Amino acid sequence: MTPINPPLTATGSSNAQADPLAIFLSSPASHLGDILYLYFRIYKKRVLWRFFQEALQRLNLSTLDEFSMTDVGASMGFDPIYLLRKVTQSFTLPMPFKKTTLELIEGDPQLIAEGEEFLKSALPPETVNFQYHRHPLIKGVPLPDQSQHIVICSEVVEHLENPEQLFQEIFRILKPGGYLLLTTDNSPNFFQLIRRIPVLLSGKYQAVYARPSKTSETVSTLIFEGESFPIYGHINLNPTRVWERIAKASRFKIRSYGTYESIRRGGGSKSPAALAFYFLTGAFVYYLPARLGRFFGDSTALLLEKPRLNSPF
Repeated sequence: MTPINPPLTATGSSNAQADPLAIFLSSPASHLGDILYLYFRIYKKRVLWRFFQEALQRLNLSTLDEFSMTDVGASMGFDPIYLLRKVTQSFTLPMPFKKTTLELIEGDPQLIAEGEEFLKSALPPETVNFQYHRHPLIKGVPLPDQSQHIVICSEVVEHLENPEQLFQEIFRILKPGGYLLLTTDNSPNFFQLIRRIPVLLSGKYQAVYARPSKTSETVSTLIFEGESFPIYGHINLNPTRVWERIAKASRFKIRSYGTYESIRRGGGSKSPAALAFYFLTGAFVYYLPARLGRFFGDSTALLLEKPRLNSPF
């Protein structure tokens, strides 16, 4: 939903501290920053692929069925393209369904234009029908009820003032038995809490770890049909348990758990030793049993099912 390093505009502000190494890591020109982000993407992709495989297996669709998938907060559509490439071995195999439809919800017209060009070049002709919908998520999702088998919502809900509303909209558009592949940054996790103990004991916890707000984390503004919609940064960072409660309150059933480390925003020191520690803990939390690891990684990943009509859940 948001660029990796979104530029601050005249309408936005930042509460980032002037840490030279942190600035270097977040710089678009920083190759080290690219490496760290690639590391994060590798683990995120592995989680999404595991969820996607499990969802397809549970859906049990045949080659004669039509398959519908949506990416909410799609940016340029990298996540669905990755999954479709994996399931077809880079499109060397035919799609496993009679017809595949991909809907992409995005508010930024520039990202939509770039995404359309990317998808036209990435998708073999007549393999997948795709369509972008320019729509602010605060206004809901512009798709019919019970129309989608799978919805991807990756690194989006932490930017929303009311993520519960989006959960409900996704529930609405999913077919009974359909799946939401959710990933989001969270805070604080177990390792973050440990790193924060000295600050807590110093009495400066609230000052140092004040939660992001709409004023401190507004990065740009989207104009849609004459209305202005602020685009927030990470204003909704919650522990994994909170995201699980929101999902259950929205009537989803949790089918699988996952986690990974985003590393670049790991908090605390950005020294080489600290970065090495983030790499090691990132691998550690990924390979822990998922039900345990979800309390250690700094990102929440959930495979959520919309119960079938005859389900007791």
